[in-house]
Amino acid sequence: MKRHLVLAQALHKEPFFKALSPEVVGRIRNYVFHREYEPRQVIYFPEEPCEHVYWVRYGRVEVRRCEKGRRNLTLRHLFPGDLFGEDCLVKDDQRGTCAVASVPTAVCLMWAEDFRRVVADEGEVALALALQSARRVVDLENVFAETVFKAVRSRVAGGLLRLYHRVPLNEKGALRVTHQEIASLVGSTRETITAVLHELREDGIVTTANRRVTVLDPVALEHTARSG
Repeated sequence: MKRHLVLAQALHKEPFFKALSPEVVGRIRNYVFHREYEPRQVIYFPEEPCEHVYWVRYGRVEVRRCEKGRRNLTLRHLFPGDLFGEDCLVKDDQRGTCAVASVPTAVCLMWAEDFRRVVADEGEVALALALQSARRVVDLENVFAETVFKAVRSRVAGGLLRLYHRVPLNEKGALRVTHQEIASLVGSTRETITAVLHELREDGIVTTANRRVTVLDPVALEHTARSG
C-alpha cells in the first residue's frame, strides 16, 4: 500500500537536483512530497489523468505500455534520480502508460500545475529537464535500432547491459529482473528469453537464480550486444 513518508536523504543530493542551485532546490522543496511503494505496486494506471510528475528516490520503476489482451511493452526502467510522468507538460488527459514499482521504491512527486510553473520560472530546472529528455531520446533511438537490425541474443545482451550500468553500486552485477520483464523490454517472448539466457549462462557470461540475473563477464556481454 502506498504511503507518504519523509526521507532522510536531502533532496539536493539526488541526481536530478544536484545540478541545481541551493536556492532553486529550496523553492522546489516546497512543492514536493514523497510516497513509498511495494514491489509490483502500480504508481499510476493508463486511464489516470496526468496530475503529477515523479522522481525515483530509491528502488526501480518500470514504465509500460499496457494493452488489454496483448503483451505489455516495457518502455523503460527508471533508477534513482530518473524523472518520469513529465508528459504532464504537454497534456493533462489520460496517461496512456502505467508505472509499476519493480522493487521496494520511494518516489518524490509534484503536482503537474506546480511543475509547469517551476519549469517556466526556473531556467535551471528547464535545462535539467531538457538534458534528461535528450538522453532519453538517444537511448530510445539506440533501442529502436537494435530492434530493427539485431538478433534477439544481441538485443537481450544490450538490455541487460543497460540495466547493469544503472543498478546501485551495492548490487553491482546482480539484476533483479524476471524473464518476462526482459522479454517486454526487448520486444520478445518469455520462452525466447529463457533460451537466450541459457545460452549466455552456458557461455559463462551470466548466471540466473531467484529472479536475478548476475553478470559475470560484462566485457563479453558488451561484445554480444554489439554483434549482429
